[in-house]
Amino acid sequence: MRWALSWIGVALLAAAPLTGMGNYPLHLMIMCLVWAFVYTSWALMGRLGMTSLGHGAFLAIGAYGVVIAWNLFGLSPWLSLPILLLAAALIAFLIGYPCFRLKIVGHYFALVTLALGEIARMVIVALRDQTGGSLGATPNTALADASWSLTALQFSSKLVWFYVILGFWLFGLWVWTRVDRSMARLALEAISQEEDAAASIGINVTRLKLGVTVISATMTMRAISPRARVTSAK
Repeated sequence: MRWALSWIGVALLAAAPLTGMGNYPLHLMIMCLVWAFVYTSWALMGRLGMTSLGHGAFLAIGAYGVVIAWNLFGLSPWLSLPILLLAAALIAFLIGYPCFRLKIVGHYFALVTLALGEIARMVIVALRDQTGGSLGATPNTALADASWSLTALQFSSKLVWFYVILGFWLFGLWVWTRVDRSMARLALEAISQEEDAAASIGINVTRLKLGVTVISATMTMRAISPRARVTSAK
């Protein structure tokens, strides 16, 4: 029954743009779905007792990285996104591994991730010629003579972006559900309650926490990268 109601809700949401709503309400729905995906990605860690205040850094990698690669180097998002995914995973590993090995948890872990977010902000401001600083950056349009460009991942219709981002959000919910129903969830809940006790019964604490952190970081990066392209839609 619960699953039936969920699918009915998804169907109603998918049908909403076909009711003839204007571009602005549709834009608001797109933004809601983008941030719902971001929340879903963040909640992978929060649900299992790891509070991160630095996911803004992964948002910056996705949003600014795609635009800078396109504007400065003409690199298609299809090529830049895999590179940015690896960059997000690497940064998550470099931050997470020493924290988990040294048992930096709770408020201390949150402060480490907060510092990561602040470093990302300072880098964006320092590179204002490329990033636009606090004003942000807009991708160069590839739609001068067409209504869409698959190479540039730009579409003039917000309706297309709505269904693209709806698919992203549903994918995020699927990943969240798979993690939540896996044995890893039980292990991570045990770790959040008593890390030493969990390790004593054979749970690989560092590997599990690091795995969830990398998944959360890459999903967050991927969640925001389409947001940088929606500005090309009208």
